[in-house]
This record gives sequence, C-alpha cells and structure tokens, in this order.
Amino acid sequence: MHRYLLVIKDFSLPAYGVMAVMGYLVGMFFIMKEAKRKKIEPILLQSLTMWIIVGMLIGARIWYVLENWDQFSSNFISIFKLWEGGMVFYGGFIGGFLGGFLFVKIAKLPLSEIMDIVAPGIAIAIAIGRIGCFLNGCCYGKVTDSCIGVSFPSRWLPPAYLDQVQKGLISQEAQRSLPVIPTQLISTLNLLIIFAILWKVRKKRVFKGFLFTLFLGLYGLHRFIIDFFRQYSENALILKYLTLSQVLSIIFMITSTLVIMFSYRKDKNQKVKPKLLKNNKETQK
Repeated sequence: MHRYLLVIKDFSLPAYGVMAVMGYLVGMFFIMKEAKRKKIEPILLQSLTMWIIVGMLIGARIWYVLENWDQFSSNFISIFKLWEGGMVFYGGFIGGFLGGFLFVKIAKLPLSEIMDIVAPGIAIAIAIGRIGCFLNGCCYGKVTDSCIGVSFPSRWLPPAYLDQVQKGLISQEAQRSLPVIPTQLISTLNLLIIFAILWKVRKKRVFKGFLFTLFLGLYGLHRFIIDFFRQYSENALILKYLTLSQVLSIIFMITSTLVIMFSYRKDKNQKVKPKLLKNNKETQK
C-alpha cells in the first residue's frame, strides 16, 4: 500500500489521483466505443464527461465529509485536499448526474440513450478508482482476524492507520494498523462483474435507459452489502444500523426493479397486441 507512487523533494504523486485518472481514461475508452456504435459524436461525450466530473467531485466530497465529519471538524482546510482521497460514490453520482443532466439538456441530446452509453464506462471507472482507495488506505473495512485481513503501514499516515490511533486501538509507535477487511478490493471485483454484465447485455436492452437502470440496481445491491463490512463513524449511520449510502441503495434497488418490471411488461404487451389483431382479422375472414 503506497499513498504516494513517487516522492521527489516537495513533489509527490498520489496513488489515489493516478488511479482516478486511469479509471477515467479506461471508462472513456468504453464510452467512446459505445458512442461510435450508436453514431453519436465523440466530442459531445467528451464535453459531457467534463460536466459530470466537476459535479461528481463536488458531490462525492460533500457526502464523504458529511459521513466522516469527525475527521474534518478540527481541520476544515483538509476538506479541499481532494488528492488525499475521500470520496463517496452516491454523492458523486448525484453531483455527476446533475452536471450531466444539465449538459444533455443544453446540448439537446437523448437522455436515456446517453445514460445507456455511459453506464458500462462508469462501472469500470469506479472499479479502477477503488484500487486507488486501497493504495490510499481509505474506504477500508472493519477490523478482522480473518485470512483476508490487510494491515496498512504507518508511513504517510493512511486513514485506516490514523483512525485506529485516534481511537486508541493501536499506539502512535505502531508500525502497522490492525488487519481490516479490504472492502476496496472486494468492491473492485464486484464492479468488474457489474461491468461485464452491462457490456454483455448492451446490445440486448429491453428499453432505452435499461443499462443505466440495471447498473443502479446492481450497484445498489453491491453497496448495500459491502457497507456492512466497511468502517464508518457514527455520523454515517441512521438509527445505528444503516449508512446513508445503504438507504440510497435500497431506493435504487427498488426503483431499478420496478422500472425494469414495468418496462418489460409494457414491451411484452406491445408485442402481444399485434398478434391478437392479426388473429382477429384471420378469424373474421
């Protein structure tokens, strides 16, 4: 685990930032590939992603700060140190969606078509970004004595190590943190699976917006489960049981399921009606 991949005097290259850029580039590759298949100008998608990124960064950081206010209440300026990590997907999703929605409306692009194009790219971008979370030592899991537990070194004071020091779980002289569940890497694996599913079914969508709707449902399921194993402060919990992200996950899962079911039945009925009309005409003859 290396928070910084390169350190030369006053210059440092954060691993989190590098993986975020890699996630963006890989995600854009698949987005451009789908845009070309759908015959939509790539330049429009490039402009769209800029709007999404700005909204995503603002939303993701605000949500993370709210969930981990204990870390920022005594050091307000650290809120703006985005290169040190600390983002929440749902905050980024809301901010990114609003930014993207504004651009789509301004550019007069088909919203549902665009959402389907970007869905697989978003999934793989987050998967790569979670590797950055692991290297940075943020978004970590609960302390565990299982074989999958990972200890973070004290060098550069990663959040996983610093949090345990502040809580008195380890001493300030400790060389490593207590082993924690590597929820970041588990998230990467889950999101790669989600990406594979979306990429596989992209040409067989039931309705416009299907891929994006499916992504919301699958990600909601993943996030709802993984959050039971992540380490959170009490500020992030509702009624001491669920995180804010889990509540939103439930909403996304229910919405996704209802939309897919309703659209599937609607599509099925539309296919049945012509057959019934044809049979009636043949009967009348």
